[in-house]
Amino acid sequence: MDNIHKFDREIFYNTPDGIKICAQISTDIKKNSKRNIIMGHGLNNDMDEDGSFIKLSIIFNKMGYNTLRFDFRGHGDSEGKTENVTIKGELIDIETSIKKYDEILGVKPKYIIIASSFGAVASIFYTSKNEEKIEKLVLWNPVLDFDKTFLNAITPWGKTFFNPVGYEELRKKGYITIPETDFRIGRKLVEEFKKIKPYQILSEIKIPVLTIHGTKDTAVPFEVSEKYGTPNNQSKFIAHDCEHTFIGMEDVVIKETVEWITTGGISNESREF
Repeated sequence: MDNIHKFDREIFYNTPDGIKICAQISTDIKKNSKRNIIMGHGLNNDMDEDGSFIKLSIIFNKMGYNTLRFDFRGHGDSEGKTENVTIKGELIDIETSIKKYDEILGVKPKYIIIASSFGAVASIFYTSKNEEKIEKLVLWNPVLDFDKTFLNAITPWGKTFFNPVGYEELRKKGYITIPETDFRIGRKLVEEFKKIKPYQILSEIKIPVLTIHGTKDTAVPFEVSEKYGTPNNQSKFIAHDCEHTFIGMEDVVIKETVEWITTGGISNESREF
């Protein structure tokens, strides 16, 4: 794989509420380009998204696209504590990132958003409020139902911490720790889980959406994406026989994503539903 440092450079910028965000943006910015991509990672991950967003950045930069990928607050090299992460805060992060992107480009173009897992939530919110700025939306294993993913989890991952022990930790300490990690889900985020339904917001989106989800996902329910992943007749849903992080299928998913963004279609080699 090519060295990513040939294609992007690190930048920092501040959100209106005082959080310093770390991002990687194309080294060779194509001014006035109509091909601009922004990537949002999942919970307890970072802008590299296990290497998949690095691969996408290299591919798209070679094709003449501008790319920007960033760490949400409380993740990677951005400021903030994990227990202070909220959907409201992540929405501010993506809003600030796009404003910075506009500033660097010198124009206010349309963008293509690629979002993974929990990063889909803020991306869906932003798109619903700014459809005139978003050309296409790509969702990888998106979190669309907080009740089924967290509060009353139907997948094994959520059950390991949203349980009596986790709720007792929340009562005593104000957060729930994700097992085998240092990531803490704070009380404010849990309260947002009770009120916000991302699948309802997604269902109202009019722009093209590509949703790709693993049928063996043990973290985020596949059936929710299957039901809500195509909000309009311009959208497409693809299922793969794999886990949440697309292990063993990463390059296939990347190929499908690039193909759909650049041509609007997917070859017959992909499994579509």
